[in-house]
This record gives sequence, C-alpha cells and structure tokens, in this order.
Amino acid sequence: MKASLQWMNEYVPLDLARPAQELADELTQAGIPVEDVISMDPGLKKIYTGKIVEIIKHPDADKLQVCQVQCLDEDGAEITKQIVTAATNVAVGQIVPVAYHKSRLADGTEIKKGKLRGVTSEGMFCSVAEFGLSKEQVRPEEAEGIYIFPENTPIGLDIKEALMLDDTVYEFELTANRADCFSMVGLSREFAIMTGKKALFPVIMVNENGNSIDGKASVVIENNELCTRFTARVVKNVTIEPSPLWMQNRLRNSGIRPTNNVVDVTNYVMLELGQPMHAYDYDRVAGHTLIARNAKSGETLVTLDGSERKLDESMLVIADSNGPIGIAGVMGGRDSEVTNDTTHVLLEAAVFNGPSIRRTSKALGMRSEASGRFERGINHKYTAYAIDRAAQLLQQICPSCEVEVGVIDVYPTPVEQRTVTFTVDSVNDYLGTSIDKDRMVSILTNLEFVITQNGDALDALVPTWRDDVTGMPDIAEEVARIYGYDNIVPTIPHAVLSSGGMTPKKALTKQVTHYLASVGLSQIITFSFMHKDGLSNMMLPEGDSRYTAIPILNPISEEFPYMRTTLVPAVIEAALRNMAQQNKDLWLFETANVYEPKALPLVEVPHERPMACGIMMGKTTEPAWNEPQRETDFYDVKGVVDGLLSNLGVVGYTITPCGESYYHPGVSANYTINGVTIANFGELHPQVSKNFDLPGKVYMFEIDLEAILDLTMPEFKYQPFSKFPGTSRDLAIVAPVIVTSGEIMELINEHGGEYLHSVSIFDVYEGEHIEAGYRSLAYNLQFRSMEGTLNDEEIDGIIQNIISALNDKNCKLR
Repeated sequence: MKASLQWMNEYVPLDLARPAQELADELTQAGIPVEDVISMDPGLKKIYTGKIVEIIKHPDADKLQVCQVQCLDEDGAEITKQIVTAATNVAVGQIVPVAYHKSRLADGTEIKKGKLRGVTSEGMFCSVAEFGLSKEQVRPEEAEGIYIFPENTPIGLDIKEALMLDDTVYEFELTANRADCFSMVGLSREFAIMTGKKALFPVIMVNENGNSIDGKASVVIENNELCTRFTARVVKNVTIEPSPLWMQNRLRNSGIRPTNNVVDVTNYVMLELGQPMHAYDYDRVAGHTLIARNAKSGETLVTLDGSERKLDESMLVIADSNGPIGIAGVMGGRDSEVTNDTTHVLLEAAVFNGPSIRRTSKALGMRSEASGRFERGINHKYTAYAIDRAAQLLQQICPSCEVEVGVIDVYPTPVEQRTVTFTVDSVNDYLGTSIDKDRMVSILTNLEFVITQNGDALDALVPTWRDDVTGMPDIAEEVARIYGYDNIVPTIPHAVLSSGGMTPKKALTKQVTHYLASVGLSQIITFSFMHKDGLSNMMLPEGDSRYTAIPILNPISEEFPYMRTTLVPAVIEAALRNMAQQNKDLWLFETANVYEPKALPLVEVPHERPMACGIMMGKTTEPAWNEPQRETDFYDVKGVVDGLLSNLGVVGYTITPCGESYYHPGVSANYTINGVTIANFGELHPQVSKNFDLPGKVYMFEIDLEAILDLTMPEFKYQPFSKFPGTSRDLAIVAPVIVTSGEIMELINEHGGEYLHSVSIFDVYEGEHIEAGYRSLAYNLQFRSMEGTLNDEEIDGIIQNIISALNDKNCKLR
C-alpha cells in the first residue's frame, strides 16, 4: 500500500516540512511498518507551465516549428518565450511544460538557450520521459509526444507542483490482519493518533438529480456465502474524458495509472475507503441485472486485459442475463467495460468472501489491487459509503451526469459489531506493564473503540473496520503499540524452566546419522512421496502391507501420488540421479519417516515409523598407483550394519536369512531380537536392479529405528582384564547343511561354561571327503579365567560338553 503525504494532508493536517523519515519511524514502531520513504521529486529544476499562443513553420527546417509561448518570469510577470520544437502534437492554446534556460531534467540533462537551424530557442517542451515518469504511469495518449495539461491549468506553475512531483510517498508493508490500513481513510486514523491531530473524513453527499432507479437495474445474490453484500447505482449522461489532474496525480503517486474519469473514480474510492468497485457500461449489461453466482462448467470470459479465462464452478462471477461479465473481486470483463462511447454507467460495490477470491485469483494467475483487498477483508459498513462517494465524485468532475434516485443494496445478513470484554489488570498482566485505566481508555477511545464500564471489567465495542480484534490479547496489542513498545520495561517472566533436550527418537536418529556419516556414507534427503511404480519394481508380493499407502489429494506430480511406506525406492532414485551425473561410486543413506495408515480412507493420523536406509555400490577406494581399486561387496554392507548396531549398544540379536523379495535370496540377512526384525541387509535382487536400471551389484540395508527404540538396552558394565594368560582350541565340526552356523555357535556359547570368552568361525568347507548334505565348519574358541591359568583338564571337560551337545544336532567332530 502506497500513501501520498500530500493526499493524506487532506484528512490529517501534517507538518510537511518535518523530515518524512521521523513520522515513518513512529508509524513503524506503532505496528504500521513503513517499508520505504519515496521522494517523488526526480530533481527537476526551472520547468513551468506555459501557453502556446502562436505556431509558425521553421524557415529552414520542414520538421521544426517555432512557437511563441506565454510564460511567467521569476517575479511573476508575464513574458513570451520562443521555443523551437519538432513535436507534432502541439497546437495554439495548449498548456505545455516549458523547460527554461538553465533548467534540469529528470536524467540530469541541463537545458540552455540556443539556436536550432539559425532560430533562437529559449528552452524546450517536455514529454513525460523528461519528468522521470514511465509510459506505464500515464494514459496511453500521454505517453508519446509533448505532455499536454488540462486547459484550465494556470501558466507559470512549477511542474513539480502541477504533477505532485514534490510529494513524498510512504510504502507500507502491512500485515494481513490490518485490512483497514489498505485505504487512505484507514491510514489517516493511524496518522492522526501518532501526530495528536484529529482525522477529517470526506463528507459524502449525493445530489440525486435523475429519475428513480426502480425498474432500471437490479441485483441478485445467488451465493450468500461468497457474496454477503451487493450495492449498485445508475449514473446517466456521463461524458467519458480524462479525470482532473489532481485525481490523476493522486492515483499515479499511489501506483495506479489513470485511465478515464469513470474508471479513475472507482480506483480513487478504492484507495480512499478501501472498498474495491467496478463500473459497467449500463447499456452493455443484458437486462441491466447484476447476478453474483458461481460460474458454470465450461464458461469463459475475456477480461479487461484481453485474455480469455476458463472458469470453473468454484469461482464467483458477476453475470448478467446472458452470462459472466466479470470475475468477482478480481477483474471485469471486456464486453461490459466503460469505453469512450459509454454514456450510462452502472456502478457496483460489493463484499466478497476473501478465501474464495484468493483461490480464484491464484487459479487464474491474476492479482489486482481489488483482489488483494478482498483477500484481507472488506468493511461491510463502508460498501454503502463507497457507492455514494463514487457517485458524488462523478458529479463533481462531470457536471453533465445525472445520478438516479435510490441505491440498490442487497444485504441479507448484516454484520453485527463485536464487543470484547477485558480488565485493566488482565491487559497489564499480559503486557508486563502498569498502565492506569484512564490512559488505557484514552488510547482505545482515540482508536475509535467505544469503552463502557461493566463492573470491574470494561467492554470495548470494536469498530467495524477492525475485524482482527477478537479478544483481550488484541486489545492489549492496541494499547501496547500506541503506548509505545520502547516504554515497556523488559521483565523476566516468572516460570518454572527446565533444560531442553531431544526426544529419544530424535536422539537415536541423530546418533544413527552421525555414525553412518562417520563410516563414509553420504546423507541424502528426499521427498516423503512415493513413485507409483516403486513398490512393484521392488517385486513386493501382492497383499504386502506396504502397498497400503496414503493417497495425496494435491500431489506435486502425478508420478508421486502416495506417501511413502518404504525408503528403498527413494534411495535408489537418488542413486540413479547421481549416476546420471557420472557419480557411480556411491555410499548413500537417508534417515526419515515412512507412513503407515491404520485404515483407508484416513480416519486418524497415520503411524510415522522412523527408518534408516542405505545403498552401497561401485568402488570403495580412490584409484592409486600402488593399490588396485576394490568393488563394494557383501562384507562392506554387513560391516556398516554390524558397526551401527554395536555403536547403538544393540546386543543379543540373531542373524537369519532374509525373506524380503528385493534382496538376493542367498546374499542377504535379517537381524532379529525376540522374533522382531530390527534390520536387514544384502545384495539387491538382480531383477530388482534391472527394474530400476541399476548396473552391477548393488547392496542395501534398512534399519527399523522404532524397533530399536523399543528395545531394552543392557547397561554397560566394566570389568578388569584378566592378568592370566588365555588359551584357545579349534573345533572342526561336520554338520548337516540345514544346521546354520548361528545355531552351532549358540550351542557352543550355551555349553561353553564360564571360561569361554569368545567363539568365531574361520573356515567352511563342502566337497571331497565330506558326505553329501553335510559341510565342515571350523571354529576358534578362546578361554580365559580371572582366577588363574586354565589347565588342559578344565578345558577338556568343557570341550566334551560342547561335543555332546553338538551330537544331539547330528553334528560330529571331524
């Protein structure tokens, strides 16, 4: 929102000689932030209005004309200057801008007296470009050639004064809740209270000098939720012409280009009162009826900017009996616009639903001054004022027009003013202040709240334009911003404070992330959405729970319509994007949630399970002259998972073959505790690699962080090292293939007694000299005692117990 200080001076007497930045700072401190203070003066010097009294052709140049111009000198005496110009739009009797000798233009050029083809020229005529105005700031017919002033413009007038280029403009960065400040009248209340002056609002009186409006126009609201008030007036015998210079200047300094008197009036009222308006050519509105309704399927409208807009049923339009003639609150239609041929005007001022206007504006890619105001909220009370103000201004600038008697005002459910009850103590407690009641009441009264006593409490009748004030905290904010935030002494709140910390889930995720990064994996972050083909490419069987995914109502892409139930596809896609950039040696991981609905369609918040997933492929080392590069293998990924579980303190797990369909069935494993899988890893199934276009061998792992969180971790216990030497024995066991090494190691640990320190497998053999269906497994057993050195007899007894237990599993000593 831009506000001209010269225009504001009409509502609130301002000290225009005061530095503009000072008042801007005060407004900002009061919660009306001024983003920029703009001086409209482009540095012009000695450019004044003059009247052309004679034009003759240049004697030696066909394209030049010699003009005699009536001007004023520095003392105000009338003089005549001779100006030689090549302009083709000049004529006798015109009032034009004249740059005198030693004048300065907006670009810094100095104009001096000189001769053109032997004829003296005492200056030059100016176009809008010389004033520093762009073509977008003036009417199209003023953009080219010499600028022509209205015929009643006095001569000798400084151009800066004539075009309000001596003005200062505040550009406000207003918050969405202060819809009232998107108007000059609304801002004037803030200016008034900051300067200690009284705001003077325009007196609105309409001379209804026409006939009755009855039967000449009608208004219909078909959707009361999207249009809550609709007013209209008819003005006849309008002459379409440029609006007065004072109105053009105010519009231009507010960021709106002047068009014609009717359109300029509607924009002027919008800036002044905050009520957007629209003017229709009365004779081009079928049935002279305005209907606020939803668009129908397939309807289109060519808007004022010349674009054809496709409408849908969610959009509110203004229609006549033939179809849409405007998009409500956004932009009018070309077929009913006011043109130079217009003689009768149908004025409209309405209140539309803000969210609806925002959705329509966004869907059509259209933003306008009107839509921005409707989105923030319109004061219902001012709608009737605005329609009268527009009629009044039209009468003022176009004396020939006639305002029909009566106003059409459809207002089904009038909005009632809100009352907020509060106490002085509650406001002071909220702010940490000790403002007395009289000061508080004075502040609110100056803001036009009506305050009444209600026992120990106060009732504040909220002004109609302050729809954002709904409770005591809002009242406290109004008091604080006018009282002055700098006047509030900082205090430490009284509260029981506790130190912050991370949730167990966050702490675990952080620990997992740090560990995986420390062993050489790079962290990635992907979308929480899932490709529609990701699960089938993983070869998950039909009925797998991961197919039960939450559909997204408004997906970012048709290819990602679901919330993910596994991290695997996203991690693979990240690897593929890296490979497309020739990054083929990849160790990547992600820690994120997967989303598991309890039922579809959703009736409650889905379960968010934290997971970690990694992919490992390509070379493990950089090329070197003295060492060959090595490919990532099964033991790399196993080492990462083993190391992570060790770092987390997870013990007592069992390693079993993995049954996930996307792993190679012979090169993958699960880690389980009490039947719950906490992790899996392995080589990706060759067909899955083919489905995702992955080359070579690819290894992956998944960690269920929630399952790890549910574990009861044993406390760390420290014990001293034995000072006595240990001993070891090797056992070569012939066991059926169906008996896993894990089962054998479990038996050894179970019967190894208190002196067994560790067990490890160091050889596996199948083939010659081993019966079919059997294999040889060799284990190293380490024994150590804290009391003394173990002798052979003690060790032999333990070995015999282990062999006896193995025999029960059909395993024999080789």
